Amino acid sequence: MQNFESMEDALRVAREVLAGDVDPNLGCGLIAEIGRKLKYPSDLSAFLLLDHDQSGHEGLGITAEGCVPEILDACRELLARPV
Repeated sequence: MQNFESMEDALRVAREVLAGDVDPNLGCGLIAEIGRKLKYPSDLSAFLLLDHDQSGHEGLGITAEGCVPEILDACRELLARPV
């Protein structure tokens, strides 16, 4: 089993999501978990919010599928940030 616990892991998952190798909803959850382990860094805050929005909000019209474009944007922004 692979551990996901560093910013480098978050960047790798974001690259894999954009490459189509990882489902965006799953990747968002993985990056959000990394964010929790790293004590909520601002670079990962979008993923924490999107992960929360992916389920339990269907009555408000928010679905996991509907979050995908925002997840892809968040991945692009994460990878474009200065190192």
